[in-house]
Amino acid sequence: MTAILFAGFSSPAMAQSFPCSGAAVSPYPALVATDHDHRRLAPKAGVLSKAFTAFFAAFDDADDDDGNGERDVRLNPEFVAYELRGLAPNADGDYAEPRISIERPSRWYTSPELVPLVDTIEGVTNRRIDDSYRGAGTVWNRGHLAMSDHAQRISAEASCNTHNFWNASPQAADLNQGPWMHLENYSAAASNKYRSIWVITGPIFDPATPRLSIGDAGELPVEIPDAFFKILVHESPSGIDTLAFIFEQPNALDGQGKPVPTATWVSCSRANALGHVYDHRPQLVSIAQIEQRTNLRFFSDRADRQQLIDARATALWPVETRYWDPGNAVCARQRGHPSSAD
Repeated sequence: MTAILFAGFSSPAMAQSFPCSGAAVSPYPALVATDHDHRRLAPKAGVLSKAFTAFFAAFDDADDDDGNGERDVRLNPEFVAYELRGLAPNADGDYAEPRISIERPSRWYTSPELVPLVDTIEGVTNRRIDDSYRGAGTVWNRGHLAMSDHAQRISAEASCNTHNFWNASPQAADLNQGPWMHLENYSAAASNKYRSIWVITGPIFDPATPRLSIGDAGELPVEIPDAFFKILVHESPSGIDTLAFIFEQPNALDGQGKPVPTATWVSCSRANALGHVYDHRPQLVSIAQIEQRTNLRFFSDRADRQQLIDARATALWPVETRYWDPGNAVCARQRGHPSSAD
């Protein structure tokens, strides 16, 4: 097993090749004890939840999500929460990420805990969630909620274990590989500056929109979110500072009856050629807006809860270039974010 990092800062691991197992069920322990506190700022979870080394996840169960009196099975997480520890600078003063050394599994791991839920779905002959994504892969990605690279800061095994469906929702390919990735890179840089931050993220399903799913006939229907939220939390002696985002993901059926996104995004691979600069300020919202669209409740044990959920930032935290990874891992090599003055 690779080393697990316990200090206030994480330390870059030595570069090595670590192929994730191709087994159907992950052979790595789901939870190896560290001093990370992933649940500290997570909302209350339902019955179906699980702790992993790199994150904590709550999965949507067969409840009546839209209030129509029928049980809903979306096959999506409700949220994923994790503490993201910052890296220590190297001898050159750089905050270099551990070089991505895992070889990702081509097929994601199945989760025995989700089998009873999956078995409630009628008319299905192929009950492997991964196969529902495979036919839609060029349009819809298995969108990580806890980033694999963030988990890599703990261990290679923890990173491999992000490839399971406690941690994924159908996400439009260019959203996943564009602005969403850049915000993940920003989150990593912010954790380097502030020593640690908390990330709470998940899908949003709007009851007024048609419920569209990926998965061909006989496969499990995995519902496509209408949006995604992400909350970043930084604690300091002066209190709590938050950034809350909603990334809309409108979708509809195309002429062949297949669900497709109806918005466009710029992927990291095309951003430089197009002169595109990622700017996440238009996605800033209040946590109250996220609560309204998810029915999750944040900071329920704090006296200043109302103040925290009503606040809406107008700019991202300033995170200087030196806190970003100096290599090629950053989306479009954009090591920074426009400020309010830009």
